Amino acid sequence: MNEGMRIANQRNGRVLAENAEVAGSFPARLVGLIRRRTFPKGSALVIPSCRQVHTFLMRFPIDVLFSDAQNRVVRIAECVRPCRVTGYCRSAARAIELPAGTVSSCGVAVGDTLRFLD
Repeated sequence: MNEGMRIANQRNGRVLAENAEVAGSFPARLVGLIRRRTFPKGSALVIPSCRQVHTFLMRFPIDVLFSDAQNRVVRIAECVRPCRVTGYCRSAARAIELPAGTVSSCGVAVGDTLRFLD
């Protein structure tokens, strides 16, 4: 996965993010979206090897997809407000943080396969 990649739902062809970033380093994972004032539509933060996320110190709600090693969506957390923690997802290989409302507007469901495009 690279910086500035697109994420699409293979089942319906909808693009979830035009500009996805990967939080590949420990500092990037630690800070995540905390320092951002906004999270524009079309953005995403992909966190590898992540099974649970928190929204402490964040300023906006987010949608979170958890996907397995085959890029299948295994859990969805919609509109996670600031100062919350998602449930732990044992089968997740990564978490994908998206602007709130993305999951419903793109019709994402558990079992869908995501495509990561350069």
